[in-house]
Amino acid sequence: MEYVLLSSLSSLTTGQKSSLEKGGYKNLSDLLLSTPSDISRAARISPQVVTGILEAVCRECASPINKITDLPLEGEEKITTGDADLDSMLGGGIRTGMLWEVVGESAAGKTQFAFQLSLLVQLPPRLGGVLGSAFYLTVASQLQTTRMEQILNTHPLLSPSLCSFANIQHTTVPTIDKLIFVLSKSLPQYMSANDSSSKPLKLIVIDAIAELFHTSKRTTTQFLVERSRRLSEIGTLLHSLASKHQIAVLVLNEVSDTIDRDTAPLDRGQVGYKDQFRWFGRADSVLGEGRKEATLGLVWSNQLNARIFLSRTGRRRYLEESERPRKIQKSTSATSSIDPVGDEQPLLIRRLTVVFSSVCDPASCDYIVTAEGISVIPGSVVPLAVRSAVGAAVPATIAHVSMTPQGDLTRTQNAQVAPLDIGCVVDSTAVKSRSSTPDNEPGDDEWDAFWERNALPDCAFEEAVDLTPRDT
Repeated sequence: MEYVLLSSLSSLTTGQKSSLEKGGYKNLSDLLLSTPSDISRAARISPQVVTGILEAVCRECASPINKITDLPLEGEEKITTGDADLDSMLGGGIRTGMLWEVVGESAAGKTQFAFQLSLLVQLPPRLGGVLGSAFYLTVASQLQTTRMEQILNTHPLLSPSLCSFANIQHTTVPTIDKLIFVLSKSLPQYMSANDSSSKPLKLIVIDAIAELFHTSKRTTTQFLVERSRRLSEIGTLLHSLASKHQIAVLVLNEVSDTIDRDTAPLDRGQVGYKDQFRWFGRADSVLGEGRKEATLGLVWSNQLNARIFLSRTGRRRYLEESERPRKIQKSTSATSSIDPVGDEQPLLIRRLTVVFSSVCDPASCDYIVTAEGISVIPGSVVPLAVRSAVGAAVPATIAHVSMTPQGDLTRTQNAQVAPLDIGCVVDSTAVKSRSSTPDNEPGDDEWDAFWERNALPDCAFEEAVDLTPRDT
């Protein structure tokens, strides 16, 4: 609007344009951002004339009013994740026109998830794709084409006849300025030059954004202010691309250890930064999951439409036949973070939590990483929303509610207890509540019998005494 010259407007007379120019008003923005009294005083025209000028300018430059029914549908395209249960959790899949984040510690499966989507986006709509292509941006890591090829050859929905590496463009953005240049210049040019015969760009992946802000210097207020400014700039560019071209943007992020510091008490009704970020930056669906939180703070969290949290639980289990993801392929060439599905060893269980989303409710589930990518364990999906009705039960969850002395609700949190975590909960209870050791199983007395049969000779203790350093 600031580049619209008043001299180009047909609704103003030559005299009005001359008076406004003498008063210092040349651009439309200068005129509309000033008060009528200031315009009247600077241009030396009456307030009634100024009112007429403003009305004429607004009528000429106003955008037409469109009905909602006439607007194009946005965000209706969805990209399947390759797993029916995960699609259901996310509201039908990864929706275009949105900014998604997958956050988690190393080896949690973030890159596996991004690889899956980069291939699945190429599928036809009948298989859950959108017949699109992907643009993969890496900050410090290399694009693992070997792993991506493994997913392509093992996932039941994918095949070389439907998906190709030619539909996945890749570039490295080692600095913030390079990322901003790619988002503001390179990507728009690439999409405008893309011919109709090739697949349109439907997915942008950034792996991983936190690496752009790593620093060995002392964290100062000036650094945090500058980081917030650059994050807002990046978020604006990503939202512009996602909304204008109906692209799904997937950003991978890292975690840090949670540090709860004692802070000054707040006035009634106020919520501190620590409590705000605990709700939007952490997952707390199982015990111990809340020990990690997303990096980059609330400034970055406010740029997101959805945050998916991946956690390493350290749990392993043998899956029953009914718990096995459908059509999982066995593989002996998987890396250390990928488990082959078989009966010979227990599988490493990880946890996925939808912390917040504009298109689905918070939920949590167990998943495994196999040769074909991320697969949700059937029957493990648990909604995390607490019912507002007093006394309403929340199935399969424990709701922690703290009350003030006046009886006001101050905090509500869900802690879903997975089947394998129940033992941990029992172990944390009082000793008298634990079950005793059965008579037919060895207990502490077995150790007494062991040391009676394998007692050390007295000379061993004498030698230990001789080896003890003495003060001189």
